[in-house]
Amino acid sequence: MSRRVVVTGLGVVTPLGDDLETVWRAWLDGTPGTASSRRFAAQRPPARSVGEVPDATIDRLRAEFGADAATTDLRTLFAVAAARRAVAHAALPAAALARAGAAVASGPGAHRLEDFVAAADEDGRVELARLAAGPAAVHGGSLWRNPPDRPATEVARRLGLGGPVSTVTTACAASLQAIGSALRAMRAGKADVMLAGGADAMGDPFGLVFFVLLGAAATEEGATACRPFSRRRTGMVTGEGAAVAVLETEEHARARGATPLCEVAGYGASFDAFRVTAPHPEGRGAAQAMAKALADGALDPSEVDYVSAHATGTKLNDPAEAKAIRTVFGPHASRVAVSSGKAAMGHLLAAAGAVSFASAVLSVARDVVPPTINLAPAEVDPACALDHVLGAARRTPVRAALVNGLAFGGHNATIALRKAPGGTAS
Repeated sequence: MSRRVVVTGLGVVTPLGDDLETVWRAWLDGTPGTASSRRFAAQRPPARSVGEVPDATIDRLRAEFGADAATTDLRTLFAVAAARRAVAHAALPAAALARAGAAVASGPGAHRLEDFVAAADEDGRVELARLAAGPAAVHGGSLWRNPPDRPATEVARRLGLGGPVSTVTTACAASLQAIGSALRAMRAGKADVMLAGGADAMGDPFGLVFFVLLGAAATEEGATACRPFSRRRTGMVTGEGAAVAVLETEEHARARGATPLCEVAGYGASFDAFRVTAPHPEGRGAAQAMAKALADGALDPSEVDYVSAHATGTKLNDPAEAKAIRTVFGPHASRVAVSSGKAAMGHLLAAAGAVSFASAVLSVARDVVPPTINLAPAEVDPACALDHVLGAARRTPVRAALVNGLAFGGHNATIALRKAPGGTAS
């Protein structure tokens, strides 16, 4: 029989903070965490609003990281910090870490403007030979110093993990696919404990210009720039951060006296095979991923009380996902609470699914759903009509939940959660 997998710990680093309970209260209160860029204001970034982790938090995380912090990119700093917090939350002993594995998603990273300035000659022409001759000129956060696998490998190295380690880089679906791969590995008996999640940081000007060129970036400035499901939405706001969960087999968790937060019931993935920069307009891939997650978890749609939507605030994503939810849930769709955290903290890209996963775990454990901020009842796009949680958090029984991650390129992933058998931690 397939082994049950439960969540026993969570760690987060977000624009709203790096303490789980602080971030959770901010989610429930609808606290905004996006604004004009502070870190890159002098470079006039092409996107007018971002979700940045505060500089004071980053300084503290660098001090925690210790050796090599100066030449380590933010993705890796965030991943290690989130993993450490998840392990502490789970009270996971060192002996269990020595056998644990990790599946940590990461964005591709970005080159930094400083690198190209250092490589430019007097006429402004970039000569990469200059960098090869003087590698110290390469910025510490550059892709040239920090490949996409570094968050996963640093989590494993610094926490002393001895199990399987992998990296997933399928954009906005990556961290849910990492959690799904960890679930499958544990069900197959390859590990009793896995650290799973994702980290990303593309808030630098070179990272932001990618979304501007795609026409996906919000055109407004400030805390209300991202408006998922709104007829006034203009695009996504990029954020940064990380989330990591401690996953254990139920048997392992109970044997050490840990009380699970919830069960990871199922996983589904699909591929749109439509367009690189647009989802299928009927939400075909998203519907497939949700249906597969329900089937994998032996869940009936009527058992699901909450969907943590991907909902980026772009013109194409939101109505396609809404159609997918209506397709999967049918008549029950009007009774499923739906919300998205991206309006509050931005789209954390490869970390987005993991942060939504952490929020949904707490919703299942505590029977409360955070709202979608910046969305008023009168402004809901008719094409996105669902039971949106608006204005304030909603206290309601959450027997099971789905978490969606829908990526550029057509990658889709959904994780199904349900209350753990035998009671849950709060």
